[in-house]
Amino acid sequence: MRRHDYEMEGTLRARVRSEPARPELHAHLGAWLSRAGRLTQAREAIQEGLATARPPARLHHLLGLVFAGAGDYESGLRHMERAVELEPTRFDFVRDLAFAQGAAGRTAASVESLRQAIGLAGEEASNLGWLLRIGERAVAETGGRAERRPPQPPRRAAVIERIVRRDPEVAEALIPRKGSPGSADRENLRAVRRALAALATRNPSYPDLYFGLSLVAEQLGEIDRAIEAAEKALSINPHYAEACLLAVRLYEKRGEPARAAQRCRQATALRPGWIDAHLRLGRLLRGEGNLREAAESYRRALEIDRDCAEAREGVAALASATAEGGDA
Repeated sequence: MRRHDYEMEGTLRARVRSEPARPELHAHLGAWLSRAGRLTQAREAIQEGLATARPPARLHHLLGLVFAGAGDYESGLRHMERAVELEPTRFDFVRDLAFAQGAAGRTAASVESLRQAIGLAGEEASNLGWLLRIGERAVAETGGRAERRPPQPPRRAAVIERIVRRDPEVAEALIPRKGSPGSADRENLRAVRRALAALATRNPSYPDLYFGLSLVAEQLGEIDRAIEAAEKALSINPHYAEACLLAVRLYEKRGEPARAAQRCRQATALRPGWIDAHLRLGRLLRGEGNLREAAESYRRALEIDRDCAEAREGVAALASATAEGGDA
């Protein structure tokens, strides 16, 4: 999981408070929170913008993307359709609506939206032609009737693989993070992996591709393979803090707290302002019995956020323990 930059969040929120009527500030905050994996906070930020900022089309579009990315297609489509209603000539609004409709199994509606997007953008949308042809074939197979159920996993997986090959940045949004993946999700994860692996073969110096491969392997329960991919990303870019924290989680799952602590120290050195990394390191060191260094990690967390209850508790508990001679 990518760790949060609290300083950046504070800066973005301050800008929103200073000019609450500007929709682009709410959109920037919401998009940034969404990329950081804070979907609930992202929705709250965008919904607040809808109540105070004008014009709201961009916010409806972004909120739709957040809902759809979390699997709530009904809510996502409602907001994305509202965005298109407000600004019907925006290519990106119509294109993303088409993608969401296709993911929700509304093939006929997706085809119509794709045609509209291609008409709006002309040559810029030429790469949508292959997806339009797939949709048109699917509609023809059903006699022109819109599908009312999601496409079967093999078809959806094929579409996902093509999308990720063309735009690998969408891979993380397609990786479910809650609970164990079902059979359909596992098929989709394998499709994402095939696409990322093909891209990594052609672009072996791109660490983000290995980061994505690690996330996929983790969700599939393949921890050894996930660690291998995360370490590959770090060998390419030793300053990749997100990959460090991913490796921390993976080493913990494999029962190697010392390796996890090693990578966590690296993460705190790379991103000293990430409170989550200091707290994680404090927990790891505390579990190993390294109380003095654990206390120092909690103190650094308190320097970032004086109201952090976990950091306060850690400092107090470890101060007592070390005073009694409990340091290892």
